[in-house]
Amino acid sequence: NILSAALALGTVLFYGFFYTLWLKPNTTQNIVVGGVAGAMAPVIAWAAVAGTVAGPVPWILFGIIFLWTPPHFWALAIMIKDDYARADIPMLPVVRGVEYTSSQILLYTAVLTALTILFGAVADALGLTYMLGAAVLGGAFLWYAYRLRREPDRPAAARLYKYSLLYLALLLVLVMVDSVIA
Repeated sequence: NILSAALALGTVLFYGFFYTLWLKPNTTQNIVVGGVAGAMAPVIAWAAVAGTVAGPVPWILFGIIFLWTPPHFWALAIMIKDDYARADIPMLPVVRGVEYTSSQILLYTAVLTALTILFGAVADALGLTYMLGAAVLGGAFLWYAYRLRREPDRPAAARLYKYSLLYLALLLVLVMVDSVIA
């Protein structure tokens, strides 16, 4: 439909021009703001199915992916910060350091965990299975973020990065499973 097509086009233009050409090479907040493009996928899908973006569900899904992006990507950026430094890309760990970045990762992970649990309370199709699973997955994500904050090094960043991939996949599987169960 027109709404989902317009949202998809706007997302591609935002990512291609604003993020890639201006934001990424000029600010340490590139991943945070650039995460908008990646987080638009559930909103676009919702618009394609429902013909609207009204209601909290598509926007909470947007928020989950938006908040997941910085911890996920900053962990990767810690792992390859020397490459970003050589390329003169102002990634947060290059400009502000690994310790500061790990603090930001912990903060974003805590807010993400709270939002995923809130999602279970707001979405009618979700129940106890999702809520418990989201709490366990979020707790583990917080543990990895905490460990990175205590030991801000490449191996801890690699563990968090790998877990972040598993986390998002399992969280979305929980949404699917609990939607069927409920």
